[in-house]
Amino acid sequence: MRIESLYSPHKPAMRELVEAIHQQGGMLPQFYWPPEMLGAEMATAEAVGIFEGEDLAGFVLYREVPDAWEISLVATHPRFQRRGLMEILIRHLIAAKGQGRELWLEVHESNESAQKLYEKLGFKLTGRRPRYYKDGATALLYSCP
Repeated sequence: MRIESLYSPHKPAMRELVEAIHQQGGMLPQFYWPPEMLGAEMATAEAVGIFEGEDLAGFVLYREVPDAWEISLVATHPRFQRRGLMEILIRHLIAAKGQGRELWLEVHESNESAQKLYEKLGFKLTGRRPRYYKDGATALLYSCP
């Protein structure tokens, strides 16, 4: 297993990973990133990935904003889920962000497993965006100092 920054040559593997999640039913329709939307996000965001051998097992997209890194997408390939890889990857981001900078993210109110992971990693619930998602659900806002 290795963690590394992702660049343009990794974009096809990132797209394939998101599509694999969608095809397996692991991504509800309201969370699906259409190819054009994913491409636009990858063009402007930073990315870090975790590899098993030569396979991209998971990645995080994030943006640098003043005093914070805002996480826009976390994705783990279905073949590598439930192995703790996203925990390892987010711990890497927490260590890399340095002092004085926070990590921000949002999560669907029904995604309890993600909420538990983020809270385990030190994220605190800081706000809510009612009716944020297409299904009318609330987005829970988390930050990690």
